Amino acid sequence: MPKARDALASMPGDTVLAGISMGAGVVASVWASRPLAAKVLLLHGLATVPANIRPGLPVQLHVADTDPFFPEPDVRAWQHAAEAARTGVRIFRYPNAGHYFSDPALPDYNDTAAALLWDRVLAFLD
Repeated sequence: MPKARDALASMPGDTVLAGISMGAGVVASVWASRPLAAKVLLLHGLATVPANIRPGLPVQLHVADTDPFFPEPDVRAWQHAAEAARTGVRIFRYPNAGHYFSDPALPDYNDTAAALLWDRVLAFLD
């Protein structure tokens, strides 16, 4: 994770933190040290919610309903942690989609779910 920290060193404190799949783990490793982050965006992965999170921080999570890496009980527990930290969390679950459903080069790709995900992400970042 030193590369992620190095890459963020020159970025403003209010930079959006975003991670895709294993990249959510990278977000988890830097999140606590970036308390002024404007937003947090997690696609296909969970990131541990830090204790020093800013109340009201907009956070979005996008995962497949049947993602074997993030089953419903894990997502629910993560949601409770994010809500307990008083974030502005929104969780989007995508039916009939595989783990990495937004990448057209992979077998999990689902064009309907991917289109909806990207519409929601663009609105979140707007």
